[in-house]
Amino acid sequence: MRVRISIDDIARIAGVSRGTVSRAFNERSDINKKTREKILKISRKLNYFPNPSARGLAKGRSECVGIVVPDLKNPFLPEMVSSIEKSAGKYGMSALLSITDNNIATQEKILVKMSSGQVDGLLITPCESPESIAMLNTMNAKLPIICLKHFSGLQCSSVMFDDMLGAKLVIEHLVNLGHRKIAFLSPSLPEWSINQRLVAYNDALKSFDITYRKHFKLENSGSGTEIWNEIDRSVFEKPDKNPPTAIFAYDDIIALHALKAADSRGLKVPRDISIAGFDNISFSGIAGVPLTTVSVNSERLGETAMDLLMRILKSEVKTHEVHHIMLKPELIVRKSTSSPAIR
Repeated sequence: MRVRISIDDIARIAGVSRGTVSRAFNERSDINKKTREKILKISRKLNYFPNPSARGLAKGRSECVGIVVPDLKNPFLPEMVSSIEKSAGKYGMSALLSITDNNIATQEKILVKMSSGQVDGLLITPCESPESIAMLNTMNAKLPIICLKHFSGLQCSSVMFDDMLGAKLVIEHLVNLGHRKIAFLSPSLPEWSINQRLVAYNDALKSFDITYRKHFKLENSGSGTEIWNEIDRSVFEKPDKNPPTAIFAYDDIIALHALKAADSRGLKVPRDISIAGFDNISFSGIAGVPLTTVSVNSERLGETAMDLLMRILKSEVKTHEVHHIMLKPELIVRKSTSSPAIR
């Protein structure tokens, strides 16, 4: 029968008090370095590890942060989650990841569980609806929340990249190359971020006195093949008397599928059509034609959001104070965009 080792056993073997062992595990500064190393060596030898739940209860907190995202299909989100986890580790915090699948009921269940003591704070890319905003505002009174998007009416702190500036940078780049027929390619969902980029697309073209407008709306958000086929049908298959010379895609995933659809039609990018994306995911620079895109650095986003949450948890920022941090995106120009061919 396996003998269960306790903190008292470690103290007895090390010849120290129970409190000294506790200070060693909690990395307190008021303990001799050699004594701490001796205690940790004994605990490893006996396969004893402190109970994080009990330690959290003793401290009055869980030492864990919650991360809530809609899914992990877009590579940008796993990269962001990874950066938050690394940043949390620097503060001695662990992370609990939950996925809502863009379902408001699922999001509510997750927030209720996390606010019951599972985590000390929350970083969330929420569902985009009035119900979701109301939910975040209510939960923020119980649990510090950092929203990774900002919406009108949001009463909790947020950290995000400037979507409208990013879209403006793309349009300015394409116009400066000589394009006057620029289309916007996005999902048809009525999401806040899609609308932000669409508004920026229209405003930027208007500032250049360009009247050409085309918004291709993708109904399918399923598998990669389905997205590619729909882009092929909606953008390249139908006869178009006035086709675009450039496409600004809502994100890099859609832009990469547009590259593939263009290639399947025998079109050369950027000679026949320029394509630009948004997010600068890891695949965008190693595509068959490296993608011009907007860099919204996921590591910077995760670190900034985690830093703000820790300032709130340490009472450096008052709980009722709302901070909205807008990070500046950067245009990354690669080989998928060039001046339009003369036709």
